[in-house]
Amino acid sequence: MRRKLEFGLYAILILYFIVRYTNVDLEQPRRVPSTPYPQQEDAIFVPDGAQLPFENASTVEVKLESRAYNGVGTAFAVDGKGTYVTARHVVDGCKGVYFVTGPQRLEQVKSFVSARKRDFAVIKAERGPKTHLLLTVKAPARGDNGYMMGYPQGKAADVRATVIGKTEMRSSGRYHIREPVIAWVERERKPYFGGSLGGISGGPVFNSVGHIIGTVVAGAPRRGRVYSTHPKVFDETGLMTASREGALPDFTEGITADNFDSIGRSLRSGRIIAQVYCKGE
Repeated sequence: MRRKLEFGLYAILILYFIVRYTNVDLEQPRRVPSTPYPQQEDAIFVPDGAQLPFENASTVEVKLESRAYNGVGTAFAVDGKGTYVTARHVVDGCKGVYFVTGPQRLEQVKSFVSARKRDFAVIKAERGPKTHLLLTVKAPARGDNGYMMGYPQGKAADVRATVIGKTEMRSSGRYHIREPVIAWVERERKPYFGGSLGGISGGPVFNSVGHIIGTVVAGAPRRGRVYSTHPKVFDETGLMTASREGALPDFTEGITADNFDSIGRSLRSGRIIAQVYCKGE
């Protein structure tokens, strides 16, 4: 009888802790491994017209895995000579980096170099697209809209978001850096999908006239937050001059809530925005 009572007590305690701590949101950005993506939750959006929240974290903490694993990210062309930009955590520690050019088809890049103090990396490819994207060092302000394009969860999709402020991101684990970032709230995903934005890391963030104002580096899906690099990194890494030279896509009509997904499809089809594969240990 006593053993039955003890067993019952233990069962109640175990059940309590399961209910209490399952799905606890620590409200920290997560870099979820690119595959697989189990049990997707609904995405959290701030509706158009609703009052914007404030970024209430003085420092955004991001913990990296101790070593690189197989995974995917996003990159985009910034000149006509095969130079692409991505996030450092996409390629750092990889044994090999490749562009995904089709089902089961990979093309190895010539080289990849990470910035020391930023979640930012430069990839050199054998060749680049005929047109590339234009960088700017002008940071967006609170309330400005932006458009993030790439391969979240390894699939082509695009995100519309709005700036809520600036903060600092601190990465620890495989490397340690502190850097300024832009905080955004999600407005919309096209096509819709739930859960993580993992896989869009390194992807471009456009303003409404088609200039690149950052790269995606982290997300907190349960809070509906996305974080991007501060655009001054483009000047720090010496990419501005080449970005202004050569042919650029036509954004005469601007980028809007109505057309950002069709623009994303066009840029991916021309490999101006490309999917990146990291071969880990």
